[in-house]
Amino acid sequence: MNTEAFRGCAAILFDFGGTLDSDGRHWLTRFLALYDAADLAIPGPEVTRAFYHAVDTSYADGRVAVSGLKPLVDFQVHLQFEALSIDDPVKERLIADGFRSGCEAFLHDRIRLLTRLKTAFRLGVVSNFYGNLHIVLEEARLSDLFEVIIDSNVVGVRKPDPRIFRLGLSALRLEGSEVIFVGDSYERDIVPAMESGMRAIWLKDESRGPGMDGKGITSGASISRLTELEELL
Repeated sequence: MNTEAFRGCAAILFDFGGTLDSDGRHWLTRFLALYDAADLAIPGPEVTRAFYHAVDTSYADGRVAVSGLKPLVDFQVHLQFEALSIDDPVKERLIADGFRSGCEAFLHDRIRLLTRLKTAFRLGVVSNFYGNLHIVLEEARLSDLFEVIIDSNVVGVRKPDPRIFRLGLSALRLEGSEVIFVGDSYERDIVPAMESGMRAIWLKDESRGPGMDGKGITSGASISRLTELEELL
């Protein structure tokens, strides 16, 4: 990969879900795998419907904004089970704990990586979240590593709206060309970040094909594990 593409960059902004808490796997993808592992014979479209019901409810419920990761995941899985008409507390607990422990393992591993990156770059997070991103990052002992934390439910705008990316740039007081954005969603992260003038690196789940926007423009760089970022930069 051409490291020259990132020469002169002073900061890195990260997505959270699917990026800091995994290597490119969306929350829905992880929940689908957990439902299968729990032997719950629920069709994928039904799990998807229940997942987005829980997401939308979490955005609207003010209690979530003061929750840590465990109560957030417990709440979402409970809403999923309600939407699917499943009454099985044991499997509900199994799925919630499995999802949370997976997140926590990745977040713990990120401490060392981000500490090293912080010696060369200013760091921040720009993410669609529920108003409690700062709490989740504090629990994971990551918040002190980030100069900027932009949570969509706090600022009132969500990706892929380019305004949320511009808020990150404004908080850093940098031009887009001086900032790298790293995210797992091509449509919600990479395209609008590039449209905002940033350099972008796609953390791509290996099962996905090449990213391409509606104009046929592909991303300039991709990695399959966040630890590859150091090699690229």
